[in-house]
Formats: sequence, C-alpha cells, structure tokens
Amino acid sequence: MYLVSFKHAQYAQTFVDYMKTKGIIVRMESDAEGNYALFLDSDDENTLITVKSALNAYLENPLDPHYTNASWQIGSNLPHRPSKLFTLSLPNIISVGGLTKLITATCIFCYMLLLLFGKNILLAYLGYPIDANYTQFWRYFTPVFMHFSLLHLVSNLVWWWYLGGMIEKYRGIYKLLEILILAAILGNYATAEVSGPYFGGLSGVVYALMGYVWLYGENVKTSTIRFDRGMLIIAIVWLIAGYSGWLGAIANTAHLVGLMIGLLLAAKDIWILKK
Repeated sequence: MYLVSFKHAQYAQTFVDYMKTKGIIVRMESDAEGNYALFLDSDDENTLITVKSALNAYLENPLDPHYTNASWQIGSNLPHRPSKLFTLSLPNIISVGGLTKLITATCIFCYMLLLLFGKNILLAYLGYPIDANYTQFWRYFTPVFMHFSLLHLVSNLVWWWYLGGMIEKYRGIYKLLEILILAAILGNYATAEVSGPYFGGLSGVVYALMGYVWLYGENVKTSTIRFDRGMLIIAIVWLIAGYSGWLGAIANTAHLVGLMIGLLLAAKDIWILKK
C-alpha cells in the first residue's frame, strides 16, 4: 500500500529506519524523477493504523532526534544514486530473505529425494499432471522444484539466490512471490502443451527474474536492483541456442514464457510508479 512520497531520500530513509525499530517494514522506492515513495506491504489493519499514526507524527517534526537517532540505531546508509547498488559482494550474497532460502532448500531437498528414490517417484508426486488430474493442484507449480542433474540444480539456484534475493531484499517478498507463482504456473503450462509433461527446473522462473530486474533497473534509474545488459544478452543468446537444438533437451518454452512474464511485470510496476 502506498503511504507517502518525499523529495529527499534522507527523510524517507529516516522514517523507514524508525519503523524498523518498531518491528515494521516499510519499503522505499525511487522513481526517475527523484521522488522517494514509501509502501507498506502488510495487509494487517492494526499495522496500517500504527504506521499511519507514526507517519502523521513524523511529518509534523521529521528532524526530531526521536526519529533521526533511529538511523544510527539501525546502522542505515542513506541512499543516493549509485551505479551498482547490489553487487556480488559476500554480504549481499549471504543476506537474502526467507522466501529465497525456502525455495533454495526445497529444490535441494527434492534433488536429494531424486538421488534416493529416482526421478519416477518425483514425477509421480510433483511432476506436471499427465491426465488432467485437477485434484492434485500443486502439480501445476511443483515441477520447478525438480532438477535432474547437479549442474542443472546448481546453475539455477545460483541465479535464483542472486536475483531472487535481490528482489526480495529491495522490492519485497510479495513481489518475488508474484514473479515466482506466475512464471512457474504459466511456464509449466506452456511447456506441457508444447513438449509434454516430463520436465522440471527453476530456469523459467530465473528468466523471469532476469527480465524483471533488467527492465525495472533500466527505467527506474535510482532503483536498488540492477541486471547487467550484457548478461541479459548472453541469456537471450542461450535461449536462441536452446531453440536451435544445439544444447539438447532443455525447457526452451519455460525460458521464453518466463522472460516475457518478467518483462511484463516490470512494465506494469514501472507504469504504476510513474502514474
């Protein structure tokens, strides 16, 4: 939920830090015009009342030490317009949110089950439905957890951890969940329609993350998420190579659908931000 916008990052960040001391997460976003908007992702009515009351008091006297001391307590660095806000530094790689960790752990657990019991067991319970078994609704989503080789697993999780962690940290858990669910379900459906139900992997979601982070970062210049344009070009070349057949049997349809979903979701968020 949108709360308020500030012209100066310092005022926005101070309120964000103050709410953190109260155990409430308020998200800050910057647009191309240099405004800093605050959002509350929680739907809890009591939390919303608390935040609005605190915001009204803050707007009356934002320089009160009661608020400015919060940034010192949190240890926050006030944002500016850096060229690389999320890099491959060790602290950023380690510091990811709960959803990023949960999906990573689930994929690793499913791979261990595959090693122990074989892929047929996983396909029977987590694979895409073969005969329109609509009662097992989770199977339209769960193929993303299945990886059939260690290289497949590691390559997908590296990108998921980096890009998914970036989105969860700077855009919030609900944004990452939105991308994950749409890219997984639509990508799985398209892949099953084109190639049949015997597939698995998180790579379609990874392509969605790449598309989202790249387009959002390109258009919201002060955004805290970035994906290098050269890396996106490499990903697109890999996608084209997959369709050529040079790379063997890979989920080309999931990659393409995922990339399109990521770009569309980013375009939607950019449009909302600039309204």
